Amino acid sequence: MTRWTPGHSAALTAAPLLGLNFHEVSPEHRSEVASALRRAAAYGRSADVAELSLPSPEPRILVAFYDGYRETALFGADLCSRLGIRAVFFPVFRVPDPPRGTITDADLADIAVEHELGFHTTTHLPAADITPANLQDEVLDPVERIRVASGKAPRVAAWRGGSRFDEALLGNRTLRGLGVRHLVSNWSVEPVPDAPSVAS
Repeated sequence: MTRWTPGHSAALTAAPLLGLNFHEVSPEHRSEVASALRRAAAYGRSADVAELSLPSPEPRILVAFYDGYRETALFGADLCSRLGIRAVFFPVFRVPDPPRGTITDADLADIAVEHELGFHTTTHLPAADITPANLQDEVLDPVERIRVASGKAPRVAAWRGGSRFDEALLGNRTLRGLGVRHLVSNWSVEPVPDAPSVAS
């Protein structure tokens, strides 16, 4: 998007979406988060990631937990379940920061019973850092782990830094080929465009 237009305003009005993004939530901040999520639950229903681009007759909420902080993810999954919110969890699996990426595949399988699992790389890389050399480890392997844990491939993804879809980037093209339909950033939820048609 280059400039905001009246068409963008009309689309926003047709499909109001409130996004709440969480990373690590320390115990002393959990009552604050619980209060924010209660208000969000009263605002609208949980967004179905398959319908993020479609108009909605009512406001929707998209609650996301990033980076695989185990205690935060378990807290968030339980709280959202009690509030009737279907949240999205974007785990990373292996990073130098000890608390990040500590969630287990068994935890993810439990979370996936009521919530959505999204893609977020193995070691928390941005889209621009995906190369043929690390594609298997950073994209294909985590997609497979999510598929095994949840019973389906992720339909939504987020890159470190919240980048928009860029056709030139290998990671984006690969995710599209694996069935990812939306890309989430800190400021947008973007439908993944269809692959360009090849001229014959």
